[in-house]
Amino acid sequence: MLLLAATLLIALAGFRVTINDSSWWIVGSLFIVLVLITTTLVRQVARPAWLPTVAGAGVALLGLTVGFASDKAAIGIIPTPDTLTRFGQLINRAWDEIAVQSLPATPKVSIVFLIAVSCAGLALVGDLALRAAPALTAVPILTLLLVPVAVRADVAQPFWYSLAAIGYLALLRIGGRRTATPGLLLLGGVVVIGSLVLASIAPGLDQTPDQATSNGVSTGVNPLVNLGDDLRRGAPVTAVTYTTSNSQGVYLRLATLDTFDGRSWTPSLVAPTDRDKLSAFPGATGLTDAIKQTKLTAKITVGGIQGNWLPLPYPTTKVTGTTGTWFWETQGLSVRSTTTNVGGQSYQATYLDVQPDLAQLRAISTTQDVSDNYLDLPAKLPSIITTTAKSVAGSATTDYDRALALENYFQSDLFRYSTTAPVKQGYDGTGADVVAEFLQKKAGYCVHFASSMAIMARVLGIPSRVAVGFQPGQSSLQGGTSVFTLTTHDLHAWPELYFHGIGWLRFEPTPGRGAEPTYSNPEAVAQPTDAPTSQATPTATPSANPSSAAGKNLPTDEASNSGHATSGGIGTAPLILLILLGLVIAIALVPAVGRVLVRWRRMRAISRGRDPATQAWAEVRDTARDHGWLAPETETAREFAARLSMVLAENSDRIAGFRGQVESTAYGRPDAASLSLHELRAVRRAIARSVSPRERLRAVFLPASLLARVRFDPDA
Repeated sequence: MLLLAATLLIALAGFRVTINDSSWWIVGSLFIVLVLITTTLVRQVARPAWLPTVAGAGVALLGLTVGFASDKAAIGIIPTPDTLTRFGQLINRAWDEIAVQSLPATPKVSIVFLIAVSCAGLALVGDLALRAAPALTAVPILTLLLVPVAVRADVAQPFWYSLAAIGYLALLRIGGRRTATPGLLLLGGVVVIGSLVLASIAPGLDQTPDQATSNGVSTGVNPLVNLGDDLRRGAPVTAVTYTTSNSQGVYLRLATLDTFDGRSWTPSLVAPTDRDKLSAFPGATGLTDAIKQTKLTAKITVGGIQGNWLPLPYPTTKVTGTTGTWFWETQGLSVRSTTTNVGGQSYQATYLDVQPDLAQLRAISTTQDVSDNYLDLPAKLPSIITTTAKSVAGSATTDYDRALALENYFQSDLFRYSTTAPVKQGYDGTGADVVAEFLQKKAGYCVHFASSMAIMARVLGIPSRVAVGFQPGQSSLQGGTSVFTLTTHDLHAWPELYFHGIGWLRFEPTPGRGAEPTYSNPEAVAQPTDAPTSQATPTATPSANPSSAAGKNLPTDEASNSGHATSGGIGTAPLILLILLGLVIAIALVPAVGRVLVRWRRMRAISRGRDPATQAWAEVRDTARDHGWLAPETETAREFAARLSMVLAENSDRIAGFRGQVESTAYGRPDAASLSLHELRAVRRAIARSVSPRERLRAVFLPASLLARVRFDPDA
């Protein structure tokens, strides 16, 4: 059982290239261990062959109920029809999340639930296979190994395949049915080579993007206009490739949209001047020297984009290498041209990584040092926008906490990412009426999430705007360097909110897209940052997972009745499952503890002279039963001692002497010598040494003498 569990856990670890964080692995592992402990324990105490599987499935259902649907269960633990309805909703939501999320995915509650269900089911299959034919354990092991291949072939890691193959070979070797060495090698080769071959030839869900620029995205004057159409493209088109000294990748902005007239968001275009050169940008609006800032660089090559906006990080301080005429916009630091096309440009950008701490984020200022235009709202705003903004974040005491409340609300499982629902249901766009419909339907894509959060921030008195560009994208090693590739599927929109003394900060309300900034997690910025630095950091080798360190606050499954969405990952599920696992382990130890108590009671009776002969021989007989001997109640002490002496020849004298003590104590004179506990312990040790270590462990944790009483089998 332990080896099967370890092999399944190793195979499950292969998911790490497709899913962020480790919470999903902890939950999946708990269900694998819960199921296998349950089936093993029940198999030892019950005879019906079907009962262990039923018990394992029952414990899995109990764990799923407690961990994911306790509010829909009777007394929080007994499944009801509503519980099953919740399970169905979680599974459907999980498939929706899988369909829209980029790699590595965010472990939403629904995805973690799907992993838990799968792990429980595969553990049951593995348990049955191990008992029937160990070779069949390849089925659940390969199922887990092939999931990353099915998602995206080029991210599969052979390391986990190799470890799982070793575990599988060991299962075959020590399984109930021995397999010859040639057969082991053949089956192991099939598992390893077959998996790796599939990993190399399977197309996966992500196809190679079309490299042609003729079908590329056109950014136009307002990149937001066609963003939805670009996201709905059947085949993605490569738009940008870049390298950066930021190991997490970086958002690249095309434009900032700061004007909202109730119908749409648009950029405020400023005529170029001679001073707007890319060799030196103005300082970012509102950013002060008190905020920690680190200079970073990015080398950017533009592919299939047709337009006049230059993709850049924010805030950029310098750009070199462009061709044509470009200029920056003062407020947003966006770069555009009136005469030059962005397609084919290759350039280097220097930019700042702004790292405010919690005290700076929560600082309250009565000074308004940014234009009131960033608070403009139409005179007639649908009431649902105002009431939702106030119910979600109105009770927060600082702009930062209000911003987090809005972000967590949209990131919660109340909302669903969909590029098609707004089109089909007629509310695509960014206007106030569209946002009102979106807040009711709760399905949309980045444009709707960004616009809604920006408008609701203005309702709460926080200056806001919408940025359009690209999320960090996927990285791959090319010549030892991690290169990020952005396609039309990485086009994105997000809100930027203004904070006094810090300036404009990005937030990520769109579920399953992009990466939340570090300051979206208050704990991550709770300590004051070091003093600001203007020195450029050495170029580091970027990570292969651009969003792995984003520090997401995973939303819980439901919002509160007041409309507030809470955060906290997968909630209390891991803690509850750990408690449940602890209970199962405690139950598993009951036979061992019970046997120790029986032995202790007998030893105490012997030492006090209470029927010592009967107690001593009962202990010897039960010890033999625990170690696999037959010891029927009808057999006399002399007969049983004779059988023991035949097998334990080297201890025959000690066994005979002990038998003599027992008989003398039982039938001799009252003043006969008392029975020796030392001799009793010596006989027990001799019996234990006659079996393998595995049988000795079984004797300790699953003592047959005690379990026989449960089975009502006095002869064991």
